[in-house]
Amino acid sequence: MKICFPARKANGDNYATVDDMMQPLLQEPHGSWLAGTNNMWHGGIHITSKSAPGSVLTSETADTAVPLQFMAGGEVVAWRINQDYLTGKYINNPLQYSGTFVLVKSTCTPDPEKKDNSLDFYTLYIGLAPLSAFPEHKLYQVTDKGDGLSQREYTGKEKDGDKAPVAKNKLKTGDSVIVLRETTFDLKGQTQTFGLARALNSKSEMTGKAFWMSLDPQYVTPVGEQRAHLPAWMRQAVAQGTFDAVVKPATKMEVAAGDAVGYLAEDIAPCDLHGVEKSAFVHIEVLSTDSRMKDFLSNKAQVKSGPKYIHIHPESFIYSRSGDTFTQTKGKVKKDIHKIMLQDKCHPFKDSSGKRWFDIEDGAWVSGTDVDADICQYDLDKLGFKAFEEPSTSDMTKSLHEGWIKDGFTRMAEWVRPERGIREKQVSDYYKAILRKMDSDNSGDLSGEELRHAVNYAELDVRDIAARMVVKHDSEWFGGCSHHRWRTFLKQLDPLCVSYVRQWFDDMEWMSKVDGFSSGAPVWHMHPVVFLDAINVGSEYEVTVELIEKLLGHTNPWFTGKRGGKAFSTHFKNNYPKVYEFDKQNFVSEFNEQLIAYGITGAYHKAHFLSQCLHESAHFDTTLEFGSGRNYDPGQHKDAVKNGNTVVGDGPRYKGRGLIQLTWKNNYRRFSSYSGVDCVANPELVASVMSNAIKASCWFWRNNGGVHKKYDARGDVNILIDSEKNNVELITLAVNGGKNGLTERQGYFDAIKKEWGLK
Repeated sequence: MKICFPARKANGDNYATVDDMMQPLLQEPHGSWLAGTNNMWHGGIHITSKSAPGSVLTSETADTAVPLQFMAGGEVVAWRINQDYLTGKYINNPLQYSGTFVLVKSTCTPDPEKKDNSLDFYTLYIGLAPLSAFPEHKLYQVTDKGDGLSQREYTGKEKDGDKAPVAKNKLKTGDSVIVLRETTFDLKGQTQTFGLARALNSKSEMTGKAFWMSLDPQYVTPVGEQRAHLPAWMRQAVAQGTFDAVVKPATKMEVAAGDAVGYLAEDIAPCDLHGVEKSAFVHIEVLSTDSRMKDFLSNKAQVKSGPKYIHIHPESFIYSRSGDTFTQTKGKVKKDIHKIMLQDKCHPFKDSSGKRWFDIEDGAWVSGTDVDADICQYDLDKLGFKAFEEPSTSDMTKSLHEGWIKDGFTRMAEWVRPERGIREKQVSDYYKAILRKMDSDNSGDLSGEELRHAVNYAELDVRDIAARMVVKHDSEWFGGCSHHRWRTFLKQLDPLCVSYVRQWFDDMEWMSKVDGFSSGAPVWHMHPVVFLDAINVGSEYEVTVELIEKLLGHTNPWFTGKRGGKAFSTHFKNNYPKVYEFDKQNFVSEFNEQLIAYGITGAYHKAHFLSQCLHESAHFDTTLEFGSGRNYDPGQHKDAVKNGNTVVGDGPRYKGRGLIQLTWKNNYRRFSSYSGVDCVANPELVASVMSNAIKASCWFWRNNGGVHKKYDARGDVNILIDSEKNNVELITLAVNGGKNGLTERQGYFDAIKKEWGLK
């Protein structure tokens, strides 16, 4: 399933890898995984402006604010929207917080044919900014006369009275925009009112970058107001009309990975020395009540799809390579490391004797006998994900002294140094050494604070192992302040803030009101980033808008038909309106979804497929062959009848359509039979509907490529790549039947490899 990281960079770019995302997360000032700064159980993570620097929404940031993202697609099962911040006082200091949350239920099914091997899980986003944080702005729609209205460049440096910025793109009649603020510019010697605008998508969400546009009433007409940045799910929730209470959707509500969740709430809480602490943050959890958890982690169904990994053994020798010869060096893998790497990134090599080797870093090779190789993506247990269960917690102040954490450190010792691990309850020297390093006051026991540092310990990879712990534990979101587990904690609090904290517990509680959680039984908790990244399909080699724009060398609209000439472009615009200037984000979402559906998921599979699609579609400019197609008619092409084109007119009717252009009636017939899309009767469906254009290309790739006998590929281009991963000429032969455009296809492929770190 597709997974997104919850936060993005200040400019809206996604974090590229899980390591990129984890780096700022591990620097967060509070809310760390498993253990909070209050030295108690903490079943999630906090996202602050450290990890999400653009995700605080104010009137000053309306044109640049970057929403948090849903990590996984699924069904919204509950929410609570506070109309405004909830408030209190602490020694005359104002306090505030938000109990706004949304809970999404998702299902991961690694193999559609093995649905019993699924896992139901929930993602919780709590402490989101309340409704009052979203300012209202005017909406406009482009009039008939405004067709072609300029979208002018926004840099953030424009001043009132400047000359109108340069025009970059154009709006069309019917386009909807939201205007964040107004100013005046000089346009051809006249002062005119302009608005800083963002386009709205079909869900009325802002999309794309901000731009300046004329607000001349000839060209645009006001159509109401809308709270800027209000996510689609929240807009639907607001329409349901219940606030400050836990609500279930009246009708089914679904979200997709990458959809906007909301923004960081600005929290003001009591702190030491009778002061207050201000912090903008959201608390995120991934939960499950699924009884199949252990079977899922162990990959009981033996699902083999997805990328392969290697687990490098500690203290393995490092080798240098010269051709087919490997020479042992003095170097070794660190004794305390438990490195897991993508197998493709280690450039697997088989020498003349058949022995396997892996390049783990810049020419540092390890022998295949010193790694566990071919670990499948869903062999989560082998990738370090371990399940721990804790009975109901009677006292949260002692939650870091429970059995789960002791069992966890035992597993850590066994995982990192198995020959020195726990045997018959004897604690190894290695394990004791870990504990000594964490026991900062040399008391012989670990305090809550020391245990908190332990599960976030940078040395010895302990922190990475802790992130793979899957813990069944009581939740802090059940029962409110009256629950017995908080009794000791409340007694130990500063008496001046007890009433406030009690109110906070009650205002934040939600579990007792949501089906599946209302019993208060312990639930599984998983690290929101590390666990979800592990089940992400294509997480390391994602096709993104940013990647495609970098490959194309421009940020202009896609699918304009301009490369086919003015007449073709006009024809394309008028007759293919649903694909003309197709939304870029929607395109890559559909593109990635179909790659998964058709099993084009390996790094080299995707690199070849994307490079071929870019060339075949004239650099994502068309879903339709530029030529008339008459050269495919019988009498014009020697293979016409053999390929099903039996009458004059079949050539134009069944000419190339799609990204990798589907050609000939027989191929249209085969794709129709496979997909259920009747493109024999209506061949235009392959070019006029973007999902069909992508599906037809994926179908061709896996079923109808032009190379059949070599490697017994039988038309499956993936098989050719598995055998010769860098042979662009062979893949071009399978796609094109020759070498047409080979240089350009090779250039795209090489550029993608460079971006993804492939060799």
